[in-house]
Amino acid sequence: MSKSLRTLMTAAVTSALFFAGSAAVAEEPSTQKDLSEFTCKDLMRLSGSERENSLAFVHGYRLGKMNTTQYEIEALAAITDKFIDHCLDNPNDKALAAFEKIAN
Repeated sequence: MSKSLRTLMTAAVTSALFFAGSAAVAEEPSTQKDLSEFTCKDLMRLSGSERENSLAFVHGYRLGKMNTTQYEIEALAAITDKFIDHCLDNPNDKALAAFEKIAN
């Protein structure tokens, strides 16, 4: 993934982190999803804003577990790249568990 594309993707993910919370509150229960049940294949099949929001969620989840609001864009981009590569190679892994393993 090129550096400019990675930076753009990271910026989109970061933006989604800030806006995903308010959008999630406005959604009806029938649209709720549990990311802990998603496999890597499920996440890779998402497109557009659904994939961006899911990736933003896992980044936010990780930051919350670390009890911090500070992050480095390049580090988030690197984790995202590793996660996508892992998911493409291991489609049956649970997505959130794979992300936690890669991010630590």
